[in-house]
Amino acid sequence: MKIKIIKNYNTLREYLINFLLLSKKNVHKLNILKSGIKINGENVNLYKEVFKDDILEIDIELVKSNYKINNSIKINIEYEDDYLLIASKPFGIKTHPNDIENENNTLVNYLINEKSYLEPIHRLDIDTCGLVIFAKTPLVKAKLDNMLEQKQIIRYYSALVKNNISAQKIITKIGRDIHEKNKMAVTNNGKEAITNILSCKKIKENIYKLDISLETGRTHQIRVHLEYKNNSIIGDKLYSKDGYKYNNMYLGALKVEFNHPITEEKIEVTSIFNKDFKNI
Repeated sequence: MKIKIIKNYNTLREYLINFLLLSKKNVHKLNILKSGIKINGENVNLYKEVFKDDILEIDIELVKSNYKINNSIKINIEYEDDYLLIASKPFGIKTHPNDIENENNTLVNYLINEKSYLEPIHRLDIDTCGLVIFAKTPLVKAKLDNMLEQKQIIRYYSALVKNNISAQKIITKIGRDIHEKNKMAVTNNGKEAITNILSCKKIKENIYKLDISLETGRTHQIRVHLEYKNNSIIGDKLYSKDGYKYNNMYLGALKVEFNHPITEEKIEVTSIFNKDFKNI
């Protein structure tokens, strides 16, 4: 992997820990295997001073992904470079397997091909379509994980509902439904959940498209909050009374915005499934 350094650092170790947010354990591994580290084509140790525009090369496999390869389904890749990949997960498939030795029908299985490393930094419910961000090296995953935790990656969702609803911030607590174990619910003793309804646009008679952002990431958060507002998502078989009438649940993570973890350039990606929310 090649990385262009974007500012000066006293040592390469400082860059790896403070910018790439690599764990000290993995920095120690790099120090042991330092023959695989070069700056501007020359082998260096971790205490080499680095400067803006230096080219860092790391040819060391810290960890490998062991997902089974499955090329039976073509997945839309919306963005890809040497460091990360953003793909559109279709309705009805899992993001990653629970059992990597026996499952091969998830999004990561369809994408990994011959890559030695590919790991999602977040997931979507099986019934939710849309954008999933993958790291292509463990160095980049550490940075993306931190960016997600610090809310530096903004994910926008769209949902189709049957009733108009005003733009608003929904703040409740969400916990396990005491009556149905596979459902979540608004409760008094759950975890705080904040959903922003950014806009509501009429698509056709009795169908409205919502644009949504999240400030928290609770299980089924958007689905629970819209049911709480008596405006369940069209096709939601778990939270809508007539969800069984539809083939898909119309909830999608259709847009992401963030600064690139290595170059810090602005990344803005929209999912191919955006069209499915206009032509229902």
